[in-house]
Amino acid sequence: MLKSALRRMVPDGVVRHFKILKYGSNYVPSVGKINFGDFRRTKPFSQDFGYVRGGPIDRHYIEKFLNFHSSDIKGRVLEVGDNKYTLGFGKENVSKSDILDINKDNKKANIIADLTDAGHLPSNTYDCIILTHVISMIYDYKSALATAHRILKPSGVLLLTSGVGFKIHQNPNCDIHWNISDICFKKILADFFSSQRITTKRYGNILTMSSFLFGIGRKELSDKEYSHDDADYPVIFGVRAVKD
Repeated sequence: MLKSALRRMVPDGVVRHFKILKYGSNYVPSVGKINFGDFRRTKPFSQDFGYVRGGPIDRHYIEKFLNFHSSDIKGRVLEVGDNKYTLGFGKENVSKSDILDINKDNKKANIIADLTDAGHLPSNTYDCIILTHVISMIYDYKSALATAHRILKPSGVLLLTSGVGFKIHQNPNCDIHWNISDICFKKILADFFSSQRITTKRYGNILTMSSFLFGIGRKELSDKEYSHDDADYPVIFGVRAVKD
């Protein structure tokens, strides 16, 4: 009875504070007691994935994946759009950096080609191909993967990332066509690469996933909040596939 009386006397905020100190992330408020705070809104904080707030959260995980596999980024490397990640993570191990783009207005690109129909690109050429969030933008993604496999050298490495959750643009000409899970994607890649030479990893958790959808900037979350990966709530997944 004394305990119940004390609970009634102590403000909910104080009780919450001590429970959070005691249980940490395992603390679950009772029904009706969740404090939504700034998240109680029907519109995101930014409409551009957090670029105006310091950059998108998914970039943190893309860079974490590429940093882990930086030893694969060497020799002749192909990247789409620009070569920021090639030079940033391959550094002096890269002997030649090629930039591919379907858009001929991209002045950075030295190869103008469509990965789905690129018979003119020579086979067995690249030691590494980097495709970060590219496949979801290609309708005929199987043809693109077939090209990537063909132009890799034997033992060459494909480093690929794809988003799991993202907003659907209202623009009917939106360039995002697919949202494929890593489980499905591994089966698709097995049409080109030996399944034993394909590895995948999921990055993110419920906080980073919801924050990404809300348009929160990457620097607004802490290293501790990024460090926990929950396979049930990934923001992205990364794939490493090696050509036989």
